[in-house]
Amino acid sequence: MDLNGRKWINIKKLLRFSRNFFVVILTLFLFLLAIWEFKYLIFETSYFELKKISIEGNYTIEKEKILALSGFRLSENFLKLNYGAAEKKLRAIPKIKDVQIVTEGIGEVLIKVSERESVLLLLHDRKFYELDSEGYILSASNKNVRVDLPILTGVAMPATNIGENVRSEIKIKSVINWVSNLLPSFLTNISEICLNGNELVLITNNGIKIYPGNAINYKNNFELLNIVLERFQKDGMKLSYVDMRFNNEVVVKPITN
Repeated sequence: MDLNGRKWINIKKLLRFSRNFFVVILTLFLFLLAIWEFKYLIFETSYFELKKISIEGNYTIEKEKILALSGFRLSENFLKLNYGAAEKKLRAIPKIKDVQIVTEGIGEVLIKVSERESVLLLLHDRKFYELDSEGYILSASNKNVRVDLPILTGVAMPATNIGENVRSEIKIKSVINWVSNLLPSFLTNISEICLNGNELVLITNNGIKIYPGNAINYKNNFELLNIVLERFQKDGMKLSYVDMRFNNEVVVKPITN
């Protein structure tokens, strides 16, 4: 092969390499451009903005408090939301039993909250501790007491910090179990619950002591109890105590002068 032939072959190889190199560079450029456009679409445009935050299940906890703890803000990027971190922060609220955050559509989030329900107030060291059915302390205060809850007195508290559980105290546990088996309507006239040894004693708003026995017996005789109390009230007679520990019976002891 002469010199001119070799030179031509080298030129063709160079042209082929240049063409392949150009194709690689062009492909890389288009790939980077696609990534940039995708990133712009996802993170820079308003299409993926958080447009709506809904909250369900909150009855006593303010909506603003839930929003603040979730860390979610309208107009922020919807795809950057950290559901796990938000749920963890919300579960730290003593009154929240469970929380679930779900997507309802592009740009829409639903925060579903399950609140703990208060069943009892416990008076300890001049403070009222609000307890739920699992024994968690939901609040502690010496004012703004919920008048719709019965007050448990004369029992020591094993813990006093909000969010802690007091069911380790067997007496508190027994009262919580008893109260949790009843509807609120059964306790509307009860102002105080105390223990006489291991026996439960209820004190009405009028100061009448009631020995209710177990929860089933109390529920079965509840209507009869109301009839008896109304009759003695109409007759102007005051009662010392009411004994409901016997099946289908309500025994009363009037106060005699």
